[in-house]
Amino acid sequence: MKKTILAMAVLAACMSTASAQTSVTIYGIVDAGLSHVDNAGSAGDKTSVDAGLMQTSRWGFKGVEDLGGGMKARFALEGTLSNDVGTAGVNTGTPATTAMFDREATVGIGGAFGSIDIGRQNILGIGSVGLADPMGLAFAATSPNVLFGALNFGLAYGGFGTNGAANSALRQSNSIKYVSPTFSGAGFALMRAFGEQANGIQKSSYQGASVFYNAGPFGVAGAYARMKNNVNTDKLTSYGVGVKYTLPMAVLKGTYISNDVDSTNRKIAVLGFGVDVPVAPALTLTGAFYNTKLSGPRRDDSQQYHAIARYALSKRSTVYAAYTRANTDQLVTAATVTQAGVDAGFVNLAQGIVSIGSDKANRVVAGVMHMF
Repeated sequence: MKKTILAMAVLAACMSTASAQTSVTIYGIVDAGLSHVDNAGSAGDKTSVDAGLMQTSRWGFKGVEDLGGGMKARFALEGTLSNDVGTAGVNTGTPATTAMFDREATVGIGGAFGSIDIGRQNILGIGSVGLADPMGLAFAATSPNVLFGALNFGLAYGGFGTNGAANSALRQSNSIKYVSPTFSGAGFALMRAFGEQANGIQKSSYQGASVFYNAGPFGVAGAYARMKNNVNTDKLTSYGVGVKYTLPMAVLKGTYISNDVDSTNRKIAVLGFGVDVPVAPALTLTGAFYNTKLSGPRRDDSQQYHAIARYALSKRSTVYAAYTRANTDQLVTAATVTQAGVDAGFVNLAQGIVSIGSDKANRVVAGVMHMF
């Protein structure tokens, strides 16, 4: 009897240790709101229920195992949720297929040396955007920093990187990323994505590097990337920087990102400024401005002005309201989609807000976001 009790105690202790060393977390964001856009050109005014307004709706799994000696194995699987219509995942690749874990699918290892992750993951430029984006990556479907700065609007750029033509390049499949440990708040990262094509390692490839510093009230990050097309005859070059500074009563943020396509000499650059003001423990007001400039074969400028109010009902639930004013220098017209991008030069710089037949629009949004 004593031996049985002792054995059970040892087994319980082992199970407790294993539980402490290994963990799997299910998490996500479910966000939806009512959106109304007026002055929407020939399409007229539009009212819709949209998912992922304040933050992109998502679900995911992440796990970590303590290997001892400061080493840990880990994995992450994350996919987009379109909870307004009840679907999951977005199209990636050529031909495009719906990917359940389109946002991230990685396995890796970390320790005192830093971390290495392999699979589908964010490009390094999202670090500089995410650190200091004027809206905190809100309204990703229409944000200039996400659409154009972080290459999320694939039709604007064409077939660069591992995802193929007309697909978002914000995340790269078949990639390996190294992130250094931080030294007094500073560090760096390197990333390589492989097109996995014969007779040319550079075909449909991504190569990037970034540096960052984030300590005390000051944070700054910069990134550089080069992407090739599927025949290694054209190149997209991207670089950006983000800066934030925390004051006693506000947080100031600014970003600049530029993406250049060699063959057409087309450049899309986004300059953004923003401020967060916590006016009460649960209430934060945000003001943001973006200027998006297209140069090369065609030229255009677009401005977006944002006013956002967020009210935290709890640590996990937030209600919000926002107003956006967007305009373009050129009247938005229909563009021809080609392998080289949209009309090989033209793109609607107020994508998702100003529609065909107009050069300005106003948007009012109210919604709720829950994190789990």
